[in-house]
Amino acid sequence: MKRILYSSGSVLTGDEIAHSVALYATALARAGQANTVSLPVIQDGVPGMVEIVIGPASQLIVEDAGDEFDAEFDAGPYLERLAESRRELENPPAIQPESTGDTDSLSLDDL
Repeated sequence: MKRILYSSGSVLTGDEIAHSVALYATALARAGQANTVSLPVIQDGVPGMVEIVIGPASQLIVEDAGDEFDAEFDAGPYLERLAESRRELENPPAIQPESTGDTDSLSLDDL
């Protein structure tokens, strides 16, 4: 288990989820963007869900939570979503210019 610490507190979650959140936070910071992330956590010993906002100004720390909890999360869907979001930031789709009509007759004087 890992603890994700942020400005107003901390959450306890699975190792892979915490690592993926850290990687996604890095990608968001590099892109100058922010996003809300939902992830499974343990709160007061009970499984639950939280949403955290991460972006360029986020300061996250991921630390080992020790052996105080031994919970299993179905991390697959969360890991896939975070990985896909990170890939989109790191490799944005190419944007094709819109065609404005007949470009064969344009010259530098037209610009």
